[in-house]
Amino acid sequence: MTEPTFDAIFDDLIDANAELQSFLAILDALLPEASMLLVSESGAVLDGARPLVVALPVREKLVREAKATDGFITGKADSGTRCHAISLAKFSAVLIISCTASPEDDWEPGSAIASLLRNTLELALYRQEREMLVADHEQSVRQISILQQQHGKLIEDNYRQYRLNQDREKEYARKLESEIAKQTAELREANVRLEEISRLKSDFLANMSHELRTPMNAIIGFSELLSETPLAGEQLEYARTITQSAKSLLTLINDILDLAKIEAGKLELEHLPFDLAEVIDNVVAMFKIPAREKGVVVASTIDNRIPKRIMGDCNRLRQILINLAGNAMKFTEQGGVDLEVAYERSAAGRIVSRFSVRDSGIGIPADRVEAIFEKFTQADGSTTRKYGGTGLGLAICLQLVELMGGHLVVASEEGKGSTFSFVIPLEEAPAEIISLQERKDACREKTVGGGKILLVEDNAVNQRLASILISREGYEVEVASDGTEALEHLRHQAFDLVLMDVQMPNMDGMEATRRIRAIEADPALRQDYVGLRALKQPLEIVGLTAHARKEDETACYAAGMNGFLTKPIIKAKLTMILGEKMPRIPSPKDNEPS
Repeated sequence: MTEPTFDAIFDDLIDANAELQSFLAILDALLPEASMLLVSESGAVLDGARPLVVALPVREKLVREAKATDGFITGKADSGTRCHAISLAKFSAVLIISCTASPEDDWEPGSAIASLLRNTLELALYRQEREMLVADHEQSVRQISILQQQHGKLIEDNYRQYRLNQDREKEYARKLESEIAKQTAELREANVRLEEISRLKSDFLANMSHELRTPMNAIIGFSELLSETPLAGEQLEYARTITQSAKSLLTLINDILDLAKIEAGKLELEHLPFDLAEVIDNVVAMFKIPAREKGVVVASTIDNRIPKRIMGDCNRLRQILINLAGNAMKFTEQGGVDLEVAYERSAAGRIVSRFSVRDSGIGIPADRVEAIFEKFTQADGSTTRKYGGTGLGLAICLQLVELMGGHLVVASEEGKGSTFSFVIPLEEAPAEIISLQERKDACREKTVGGGKILLVEDNAVNQRLASILISREGYEVEVASDGTEALEHLRHQAFDLVLMDVQMPNMDGMEATRRIRAIEADPALRQDYVGLRALKQPLEIVGLTAHARKEDETACYAAGMNGFLTKPIIKAKLTMILGEKMPRIPSPKDNEPS
């Protein structure tokens, strides 16, 4: 007896239309009342159990139109009955079907009969695939039987090798899973450690900020007060040197903290209206005196196409320009320093502008241009000894400019000077915001001293300094050493404003503020506090803190404070806060007839 071969097995599958005929048979069983035919890709026509006669021109038209669309195409069979054609993508064929039991209107797109037929086609395809799988399975069984007969030992060896490989793969998978689990656990631990290190770093910087700013507050404040007293020339020089050195140290502290905030992604830019010309004039004014002493000319220009009032972070823009102008002044012995704001173009409703600081100083060697933007790096190792500085200023400027959507670049020639420039988009401040700000400024200008302030501060030196500054503005001041004392003062006295230190023993400023707001909200409790019961509006509370982080400011507002003032307390900023928060008392000029 001759054994079957693979060629003999696959001879049964040569009929190209067998699959189509099988599909028609299944569809005939599912749709016993329908007549149908199937047109293959080659043009062959296969009839169903109930043949459907369609004239050749009509059939060709139906096939052509069905292939061009996804829906049913309507035509007429030779018998005059309505028929419908639909493309079957799987077979590259077109099915033409007629069902006399279905009204013609039911074949509209989305109709029940159209949906039913689509579902029936899907079911027929599914059943055909199932039958083919069964046939494939039977075919596979036949093939395996033949292979076992002809190559039994080879199959057994292969099977053993297969099982051996499977066991090895399973063992490898177990080891791999174990190793992955181990590494994942190590990564989680490392991540926890990194998060803890980041938290400790943030806490350390916050504490360092507080610890450094607290004594700096006293040094700067009292040295400035000392400079305002009658002093001999030499004594005044000493006092001013102390002030200037303290401010330089504060600048260094601020630079380090700013850099840490930028690298931690915690520095956020403000979006408030400000006068661009005023910022530029302030920067230039800072360097007028040192420029005059060196015989250097400081000048500025602003393109008249740039709006006067813009939206943005004026403090950070001022910081960038002061750093760049300060560097230019430091390295320029003759000639001048020019600060220019030029119009570049308009884009997306914004004015793209170029800020440039140009000097005629010593310039930068070509091989050191890129290095100057690195942290703690300067163009020459002798620069620090000769000119001072830490090498942080340009690194901070670079990152601040990038936060504003620009990029800081430098063009320099050794011995001829340098130009630092950056291009950023400027947004003009809306008219209603400008009007509101002008009204606030006008009100602040008309405010004069008068009123009572409660200063809550635990540091005796800072108590003394702040009290002097407040008194010189014409206000009466009472002092409390912590939140508990502050509440006692409010129990017996009325105040117009509370300057609340945030970090204090016993009860800190946050808790004290929350207590005050809780008392204000409870009519029964409020009656026990002279300083709260008569108020129609919540008591104004301004936070005082040596912490300078954005999250510290946010925490103050969340606790219920109305304002935020960082230490060291700058006299001008304190005056501005008092002008904003204290009751408006008309100045004598307001009573004069106009």
